[in-house]
Amino acid sequence: EEKSVASWANDTLRTLLSAFTHKMNDVTMTITEITKLEGEASVSIRKGKKIISFDYQINLKWKAVLADADGNQVSQVEGKYEMPEVANDDDWDEWVVNVEYGDDPDNMRSMLD
Repeated sequence: EEKSVASWANDTLRTLLSAFTHKMNDVTMTITEITKLEGEASVSIRKGKKIISFDYQINLKWKAVLADADGNQVSQVEGKYEMPEVANDDDWDEWVVNVEYGDDPDNMRSMLD
């Protein structure tokens, strides 16, 4: 028996991704928009074991802000993440993540790569 949990998974992913922030040194990166979240998720029981399956396509917009010691913004860069297939069949470190940078007049990309 297989049961779809796509509605719950979609809501949970939207909540988690929308609230995502990562700070490293003086740079804070946030997800600013979810432009695509398509896919499915299900749970099934086989031989008494719970099997969780998911397969998603996710596109996000992000922003990284560099701040000085007082917390004032010094520079920023925006970009996009494209994840064409996020699936349970692959280990998370095998997922493809394409990164696109927007205008970067202060060359912040050199600090982020």
